[in-house]
Amino acid sequence: MSQILVVDDDPHVLAVLTALLDLEDLRPAAAPDCATAEAMISAQFFPVILADLRLRSDAEGLQLLESIRRLSPRSRVASMTGYASIDMEARALERGAQLVLQKPIEAGALLAVLREMLAEVERADSDDLDAMYTASLGALRAIARGRYRFPAGDAEELIQETWCLFLEKRRAVREPRAWLSGTIANLCRQEIERLARDRARASEMPEIAIRTAPDDVLAVRQALARLDARSRALCEMIGMERHTYEEVSAAAGIPLGSVGPLFIRAKAKLRQAMAV
Repeated sequence: MSQILVVDDDPHVLAVLTALLDLEDLRPAAAPDCATAEAMISAQFFPVILADLRLRSDAEGLQLLESIRRLSPRSRVASMTGYASIDMEARALERGAQLVLQKPIEAGALLAVLREMLAEVERADSDDLDAMYTASLGALRAIARGRYRFPAGDAEELIQETWCLFLEKRRAVREPRAWLSGTIANLCRQEIERLARDRARASEMPEIAIRTAPDDVLAVRQALARLDARSRALCEMIGMERHTYEEVSAAAGIPLGSVGPLFIRAKAKLRQAMAV
């Protein structure tokens, strides 16, 4: 998926800039005018937008900045100009541009600016996700434990599965709170249906004795040793020592909203290691 949108009505400039960013693996997309850019921004989230300040006219360039602020307020915007007045640059900054770059722009300086802007978006996303995770826990627990009566441990698993799905799809999610609530409700219903099927199958099977093999613990320890350090620590702290996510976040320096998804991935790695 593209991460930088380049907007310029000069085809030569547009081609040169997108080729440069593509060579640097910055995954650019191109738009030759305001209308095309608006349609693309409506369909996809671009962390950074590099746009000419004058698109056929000054008014169209300013219109694009207004549209970005309305359609994608989390995007960082760098405006480009070769001849804008001080007043025009001030109006661009008022409308949401983070900075105004003077043409011609040296390639190294441009790449440095764009990478820093991408890093700013990542930092802001991390902070936003952590705050959103903390703020949503009460509502998600109320659905899983209150409405569907799942035990605490099972409810936390469903919450983390919900968050894994959200992290995969969040760029397309317009209303995160409603999406999270709807998704965990669906997962709860699916889990109830799965448990009902399992009980039905179990009632049809003859009773058998289940024994724990004496080397099971050794097998788990050997599998843990094959994991990376973070996955091993998460499996041990949460799966074996029963620390809370809040305790793991503080001890391991991991954002609270990332603990659950990382633990789910760690468990998957552990299962794979035990199958070897």
